[in-house]
Amino acid sequence: MMISSLGASARTLAATVLLLLAPLLAQPAAAQTAYPNKPVHIVVGMPAGSFTDLSARWMANELEKTLGATFVVENRPGASTNIATTAVANASGDGYTLLLATNANTMNPALFKSLPFDVVKDFRPVAMIASTPFILIVRPDFPAKNIKELIDYGKANPGKINIAATGKGTGTHLAVEMLQQKAGIKVQTIFYKGSLESITDVMGGRIDAMFSPITTALPQMKAGTVRALAITSPQRSGMAPDVPTVAEAGVPGYAAAMWTGLFAPAATPQAVVDQLAAAATKAAAEPALQSKIRNGGGDAVVMGGKEFNDFVLTDIARWRAVVEGAGIQPD
Repeated sequence: MMISSLGASARTLAATVLLLLAPLLAQPAAAQTAYPNKPVHIVVGMPAGSFTDLSARWMANELEKTLGATFVVENRPGASTNIATTAVANASGDGYTLLLATNANTMNPALFKSLPFDVVKDFRPVAMIASTPFILIVRPDFPAKNIKELIDYGKANPGKINIAATGKGTGTHLAVEMLQQKAGIKVQTIFYKGSLESITDVMGGRIDAMFSPITTALPQMKAGTVRALAITSPQRSGMAPDVPTVAEAGVPGYAAAMWTGLFAPAATPQAVVDQLAAAATKAAAEPALQSKIRNGGGDAVVMGGKEFNDFVLTDIARWRAVVEGAGIQPD
């Protein structure tokens, strides 16, 4: 009788313990699916206040609204964005450390002899955020009124046109090199420290032309102190809808734009990548975010993971061909 009573008590106690432990035992499985449940860091390879940095912050705000977690923008500028890129490549692939990728990530494989990461193998493109074209402007009295006339003038006067660029291997430099290669002309590239110095010399007639950030050029275009010939993006920009693209103006296949997007470490689970991509593309389609990006000098881009991945591969091949064609030696 005593033994039977003890057995019943033990069974009751065991059942009670299991009931108490059940929620705790279920927590690990639930925690694995509850993304994000802590702050997510977006690492940016540019200084605070740049368009790249601002696009990260604008997107972070939208992701917070959609996903209900804090998104922290962390600036790690330097080495052509390679410091930030290396940090994220080495981060845990849990979705809590992301890279604000830029066109530098597709140019650098051709511009550096070796990198501490493989931009294709070590990352998963999540979503593009924005694209920022350059605009080809010329001094007010330059003889060419459009791209065709510029090409004709360049072919008739090889090496006579001088075009400003902001440093070797930069987007503006490679934009000049691509123009030479695709248009079949030869120009002189004059390097400057920044776009403000170079546009001043274009306005003053000391330099014939430059590929300028659109926000830098627009006030001067409106004032008539420079003239715009074409824009470098594949499509016309909402910032200057009347300016044709270089491609439609006579150089088929030409495309050279700065862009920003989100990369995740390669080990990031597909479900997390899909969740981030859905939230980011939804945000990029919102008029409020599009307005911020346009006012900052770019165009919002609605592009999810697969399309973005294809774009990255194409962009790497594009810039490698330009760098090799120009004979630029990697650092």
